[in-house]
Amino acid sequence: MKRSSNSFIITQHASVECRSSEGPTETFDILDCTGGKTGQVIGRDEAHRTGTWHGAFHCLILSLRDGRGYALFQKRAAQKKIAPNMFDVSVGGHYATGEDARIAGPREIREELGLAVRFSDLLPLGRRVFVYCFTPGVLEYEFQDVFILERDIRVEGLSLQREELEGAVQIDVERGIALFSGKIPFIETMLIRPDGNSEPTRLTKDDFVPSHDNYYLKLLLLAIRYFSGERELLLI
Repeated sequence: MKRSSNSFIITQHASVECRSSEGPTETFDILDCTGGKTGQVIGRDEAHRTGTWHGAFHCLILSLRDGRGYALFQKRAAQKKIAPNMFDVSVGGHYATGEDARIAGPREIREELGLAVRFSDLLPLGRRVFVYCFTPGVLEYEFQDVFILERDIRVEGLSLQREELEGAVQIDVERGIALFSGKIPFIETMLIRPDGNSEPTRLTKDDFVPSHDNYYLKLLLLAIRYFSGERELLLI
């Protein structure tokens, strides 16, 4: 890729920090258009300014109660540069330099929700190619490794990371499919905040991170197959 005069690209492949006027920032491995590592790294802000490919972890946590399937969605913090105050999968996070899903996945789940899991607990759904260009000045180009985790939880029992999350909800999987397929206009549920307070909330499709690939509908359709006992060929 071309380097501008103010580029933060670093050529060595190591866990390093890019320093700016705001202090040290996280660095990512630069990926090529096939998702392979190029051997270069780049600072987070520069990656999002230039639209440089990098990797990320995504996980949808499913629960089964009284014969009904539920999916956990987080509400992103208001201070996030990308999709602030919007709903997304249960857990999501970038890979820092040198990381992959095996390292970053359990860490992100522990940090954001307070859950201790093993990588072997996660069911892989494959890799998603994601482009986010809905915030002026931000270009998010990610290869996302997507997983399902089944865990018997309730939102009020989680330790939500207030720096990353405004809160979280659990929605009935079948109601979620109806929402994302356009059969119903909204879902009413309870938003649980990091301080433990709760409030009723009405969710529409527009409250979720924008995508061009019907991402959330696809995930919930896979959840139905998962709850029916399927464990193979569940691909996002």
